[in-house]
Amino acid sequence: MEAPNTIVVLAGGIKQDASGRWMSTDLTAEDDRLGASGGKLRVFAATILSNQHPAAVVVTSGGKGYDLPGNTQADQPVSAEILRDELIECGIPAPRIVLEKNSNTTYQQLQEIEKMIPERGWKNVLLITNRYHLPRLRAMIETKYPNLVEVMTSVSAEEVLIEADPMRWEAMIAATYAESFMTERIAKETQGVEQIKNGTYRFR
Repeated sequence: MEAPNTIVVLAGGIKQDASGRWMSTDLTAEDDRLGASGGKLRVFAATILSNQHPAAVVVTSGGKGYDLPGNTQADQPVSAEILRDELIECGIPAPRIVLEKNSNTTYQQLQEIEKMIPERGWKNVLLITNRYHLPRLRAMIETKYPNLVEVMTSVSAEEVLIEADPMRWEAMIAATYAESFMTERIAKETQGVEQIKNGTYRFR
């Protein structure tokens, strides 16, 4: 695939810090209980790829989500805006960033990106997610969006980070993926892939 002219950061989980500020989740057992952990790694990876491809549009994708215990959806922030703010803090200029705020699930994120591709004339779209999530994402694309296979590819944030700085990331990521919470998360993702392939998956 040619160099991407569009880089899409799929929203992961979000959390609040001690001051109440919302941010992407870390790749930890604690944050895994809040939803999809490792969202911050997606931001770091998107920053690296955006710097490697300075002409590419950067898309942050995600609405208010469903997986924040103790909050009504009306109280939840928009994930795309959190990702945007984090990318700006990492040095990505605000004018490069396009927000997709209508989606609440992986399936909906793909639906919205599919609409935006012809509307905006995007080609060579690169999606960023976490390693554990990548097989289910790819299964969805192959099953529901086969026409996008030629213009869309996907990569794990972990792969990008390890390639860019193995001394910082490789051992930490390997240790985290060996933990029980991640084994359980991968098992659920694997089950989702099987359900997509056998037609029993509940797309929403």
